[in-house]
Amino acid sequence: MTRSPASTATALLFLAMLLPQVNAQDLAADARAVDARSHAWVKAALAGDANAFRTFATDGYLLLYVEPKTAASPAHWVSRTRDQWVEEIRTGQVRYLAVELRNTTVHINGDLALFKGEYTEKGLRRGAAYTETGFFVETWVKREGQWFAVSSVFP
Repeated sequence: MTRSPASTATALLFLAMLLPQVNAQDLAADARAVDARSHAWVKAALAGDANAFRTFATDGYLLLYVEPKTAASPAHWVSRTRDQWVEEIRTGQVRYLAVELRNTTVHINGDLALFKGEYTEKGLRRGAAYTETGFFVETWVKREGQWFAVSSVFP
């Protein structure tokens, strides 16, 4: 069966009408919302507010970071669930003294967003002072109009 150019164009126009329209203003609003949520999450961590901190991430949230090489072991990936990280904050095993996010960018793809950039943080881990600087990528998902973190990676 051969289709005429007009019928093909009509079919494509009809399909385009069925697809959700991506509005530049909506994308910008979502990008601002993700940025604001991530910064509010940092504020909850700095305040040591474990209950508030928990509300920014999904039940299945996963934190991945690289534990640097030591004399006893090579560098390796470490993971924490949301509840493990919340408990470290609640019990004071981890205390954030300063966190700065720089050169951040949000990439929106429907109800999924990547928030990436550079960070510097100072704090106490099990009583020992530390300072870290590096890169990060957070993955956020939009559920019922609100953005929630599903993962963070600190390579």
